[in-house]
Amino acid sequence: MSYHSEKKLKKISSGSEVLQALFENGKSALSVQFIRWKLWKKWPDYVGPSISQVSEPVGYHRGILYIWVKNSTWMQQLVFMREVIKDSINKKLDQPYVREVRLTLDRKSVPGDPIEAQQLKESLVQLMSEDKDL
Repeated sequence: MSYHSEKKLKKISSGSEVLQALFENGKSALSVQFIRWKLWKKWPDYVGPSISQVSEPVGYHRGILYIWVKNSTWMQQLVFMREVIKDSINKKLDQPYVREVRLTLDRKSVPGDPIEAQQLKESLVQLMSEDKDL
């Protein structure tokens, strides 16, 4: 392997290490979004096949997970399962990501956080500038 190939591999490795650290440290805006994406992507693994067929996560804001529910019958059922859902998610994520679960029949009635969006944008800009330095 040539010197340049080794240097390129080292840069790639370093870049992937930086990304992994950003995603897993739990403190950056990227980390919060990565965990959120992981939860959305693996929803059936976190709540089970029955619940995942009638619900889906639609928002996350300051420790509150908003879950859309298919109908009012399931909404009533899941009201009694909120703590179990919260505990299951936190256990599988191995951190207290969800502080509270709120259920909704309206996918659009979920608050957003403009500060969180700005932090995510700044983290992405910083990540991109660090990547150029490698």
